[in-house]
Amino acid sequence: MIFQLDYLSCLLTVVATILIGRKKWAGLVVSIVNSLIVCVIGLHTSQYGFIPANMFCICINAFNIRVWLKTQQELSDSTDVGSEVVNSYGRASVPKKGATRRLISSFGPAVEEGSGA
Repeated sequence: MIFQLDYLSCLLTVVATILIGRKKWAGLVVSIVNSLIVCVIGLHTSQYGFIPANMFCICINAFNIRVWLKTQQELSDSTDVGSEVVNSYGRASVPKKGATRRLISSFGPAVEEGSGA
């Protein structure tokens, strides 16, 4: 049974990486499932160091999902139908600077405004 779990974990790692790279919150869910599988593998193979490390990853991913979904909700709440402007690509453009900035900053280290970065 563990033999197939390691291949499944490998596949889930690739899928999660692709989804997160495409900025899909479902990638975090896949990553949580993968961490649970690694915990099971650690239990069955007596490699107990995997368990706290992956439990930590599960907590971080769950927190990030909460932040991501909250930011997405703020983005959808800030959408004002009267302020939509269609850009040259035919997409609606709505001013959402604050919520967008929080979403972007949730992906990496904080960058101060005006620092030129």
